[in-house]
Amino acid sequence: MRFFLINRIIMSVTTEKESQVSTREQLLLSALKCFGHRDYDAVSTREIVEAAGANISAISYHFGGKEQLYLATADYLAERIQSEIEPLLRHIRERFDDADREGCLQLLKHLIDSLVHNLLFGELSEDAAGLIFREQNHPTKAFDSLYEKFMLPIQQIYSMLIGKITAADPESIDIKLMTHTLMGQIVIYRMGRETILRRIGKKSFTQEDISKIAEQISKATLKAVS
Repeated sequence: MRFFLINRIIMSVTTEKESQVSTREQLLLSALKCFGHRDYDAVSTREIVEAAGANISAISYHFGGKEQLYLATADYLAERIQSEIEPLLRHIRERFDDADREGCLQLLKHLIDSLVHNLLFGELSEDAAGLIFREQNHPTKAFDSLYEKFMLPIQQIYSMLIGKITAADPESIDIKLMTHTLMGQIVIYRMGRETILRRIGKKSFTQEDISKIAEQISKATLKAVS
């Protein structure tokens, strides 16, 4: 009897913890959708909790308040993007020292392809873009997390590859500027998505479109560094 009582208590605590984790993540996903499409001041805590299926006290309980929720949302987004891109970055780091110029060109092409697909077709891309671009234009404390967890690591890998391909110092201003310029080719397809969709007469990108975009960017990038 005592064993079953203890077992029920353990199961109850475990279920409660799982429920708390689920509620917290639902709040983060709801906040990302809200903050990703409207300014911080235009988003109410009530609409976030309603979208998450939680009660109004959930934000205070899990985060402390709206500002802390916003910061946690940016951190959550940064960690999700980091987890998606890190395996490829690790793959590139592991092969970088032994890669010759041609090998680095292939690694760069692989990176471009991955970033294009992630930015245009990624699971969180629709909601993430607005928050990220807003932080670029008007950075808050949230930008620190976005920058450190995925923007900087991606830029550093880009610069490493370009530096080796062009026989230049990857930490030089010129290579950092070139990296930013070349990565801009990817970002513009998200920032200027509606423009190119109207030009090609479509309402959304297909997987084939995204593959063609990645190919175009790869060609332009490899030509620029050759």
